[in-house]
Amino acid sequence: MNTETHKVQEIESLLEKHNSFRENCLNLIASENIPSPMVERLLVEDLDRRYGNYSGIDLHRRSYQGNRFIAQIEELAHQLAKQLFGAAYVDLRPLSGNIAGIAAIFALGSPGDTVLEVDNGHRYAHKLASSPLQVKLQSIRIPWDGARYNIDLNQTISLIQQHRPKLVIIGSGLFLFPQPVRELKETMRKYNPGSYLIYDAAHVMGLIAGKRFQSPLHEGADVVISSTHKTLAGPQGGMILTNDRAIAEKIASAITPLLVANHHLSRLPALAGTFLEWLTCGESHASAIIDNAKALAGALHERGVPLAGEGLGFTESHTLLPIVDKFGEGKAIADSLEACHIIAGASRLPAELGTHGLRIGVQEVTRRGMIETDAPEIADCIVGVLHGRNHADVKRRVIALAKRFNQIRFTLEST
Repeated sequence: MNTETHKVQEIESLLEKHNSFRENCLNLIASENIPSPMVERLLVEDLDRRYGNYSGIDLHRRSYQGNRFIAQIEELAHQLAKQLFGAAYVDLRPLSGNIAGIAAIFALGSPGDTVLEVDNGHRYAHKLASSPLQVKLQSIRIPWDGARYNIDLNQTISLIQQHRPKLVIIGSGLFLFPQPVRELKETMRKYNPGSYLIYDAAHVMGLIAGKRFQSPLHEGADVVISSTHKTLAGPQGGMILTNDRAIAEKIASAITPLLVANHHLSRLPALAGTFLEWLTCGESHASAIIDNAKALAGALHERGVPLAGEGLGFTESHTLLPIVDKFGEGKAIADSLEACHIIAGASRLPAELGTHGLRIGVQEVTRRGMIETDAPEIADCIVGVLHGRNHADVKRRVIALAKRFNQIRFTLEST
């Protein structure tokens, strides 16, 4: 056997091991999900060999020949997204939620602008200002109410009055509750009418699609930026929504050619299929995710695990935030959970809550078949790890649960 053949077999073996491992895990990562078989079939390899560049917001203004059907596919995806989210303008060219955020900053900001932004792991203005490019933006953290796990509205209003920022960016990588879009935008109109409110919906886009969270564009956000794969369960990529043509044109100019040339066309049919699924099954899908999150939070609480947002029902999203200081360090606990085939991430906490937390999301296990009555058993497995019980016993229970969650719900093919 030559070296090249051996390496191919090694790659195939590693993929097989990965797939076997993940099929026998409970995936509680809040930023991951699983698409339906239909959406996976619509990820079209041939399109990844093609170029579909276009300028501005005209989908038919293509730089390459041979795009007549590609443009129609993208147009259909746009139409479905507009219908689903109530947006007048959609851009699917960003390759990730992060690129969508950077594009919005480049489009709507100018050197020297002040930007208020939630410290959610994606402080876009801060990243640009501290990058080697040193884009001249003054990034100010939006004050956070740790006890309520939300924006401190009064303090933020005071900052808007004081600094009159050009951009205010809200949203979160750990999104428990809707944020005060309407109140912030009203204040911005009063103190800087030319300012823009950007809402990072990456984690909750599916819940917005299912009309079970909040409607940021309706409440006053100028721009919604998002990824397309977390609660939305589509292929990985980015998306930008707005109801303002001038904003859409500015963002389009920032995306192409600065940040994205060819925009990975294989995603487009799969995104159209994803939007169709949410138009058909969205409310029941989002309701199941939120109900399961609340049920799991309640089950953990009953077993002595403190969580953020206790006085507010723990969560109104797919995510919950257990506080694990009394059990150990967050990353070490996440490692122990993974050893038992429970995949979850460590998370920092606001000072009011403690030091060590876990970020848990139920969107993938919900898609695979979890219902509210499964929450106590999942909580027992998590608590077993927190208390240092026999890993082999916990692992066996987890694998049995994972094998039970063996379907894909909320898809056109199941309705």
